[in-house]
Order: sequence, then structure tokens, then C-alpha cells
Amino acid sequence: MIYILAPGPLKYPFVKEGLDYYLKGLTKWIKVEAFFPKVKGSFSTREERLKAEEETLLKNLPEKTFLIILDERREGFTTKEFSEFLERLLSREKSITFLIGGPEGISENLKRKAHKSLKISDFTLNHELALLVLSEALYRAISLLKGHPYHRE
Repeated sequence: MIYILAPGPLKYPFVKEGLDYYLKGLTKWIKVEAFFPKVKGSFSTREERLKAEEETLLKNLPEKTFLIILDERREGFTTKEFSEFLERLLSREKSITFLIGGPEGISENLKRKAHKSLKISDFTLNHELALLVLSEALYRAISLLKGHPYHRE
């Protein structure tokens, strides 16, 4: 089971459309769910926003999950390496959650709770674009594992 978790709601229609496309494709091979819980409140500082997002995301984090946060300052993978990484994880973990922070990033507390930090681009991406890139990367990696011709080298 793969979960994708990020603060919501999503604002860009093209991101929602792309996510729907890749997540629907993934469900042929694996159970996947995406959650975008609304972070309530108005915030005068970055720290206030990070704390509110942290509380909201922790409430929605599945229990006993292998937590992977997206952080552009961490390790990255090629498609083949990501596919192999997922294969190993899926063979031993019942639940994997990919967590993407909001506009201010991810709180230090959530970073400490993560089992793995992963970079999906050398660029800093808007969190909604990061969701879209992640969903395509997951689709590509799982399709490679399943022998589907989507990925070409």
C-alpha cells in the first residue's frame, strides 16, 4: 500500500488532473491513496505555518507506515534505482507513505520521524508540482517492475 500525503487543498486543476491520471494507472498494480488534508488557520510566521501543517499531517499519517519525506537537499535516485528501492520496500513493508510539505517545507520534527528522505529533482519545486512529479515517478517505477513498456532506456 502506498500513501501520498501533503497539505491541502490542491489549488491547480492541472495538478489534480495529472494526479488522477497517474494514480488511476497505478491502481492496476498496487493499492494507492492520496490525502490532502486542509490546514486551518492564518499564520503570521513560517514557524506557525510549519507547526499547523505538522499537526494536520501527523493526524493523517497512517499507523505503522514507512515514512519517506521529499526534500530537495537529500539523496536522489535514477528511475531504475527508485524502482529497485520500491521493490525492496514493498517486499518488507505493508505501508509506505510519501510526505510532501507545503509552501514552507517540512518541519524538523517530521523530518526526524522520517525513515528516508528523498529528492525528486535538483530544482526546488512548488509542493503541488512535486506531487505531480512524484506520482509520475511512482507510475514509472512500478510500471518498470511490472514489465510494462512505459519506461524506456
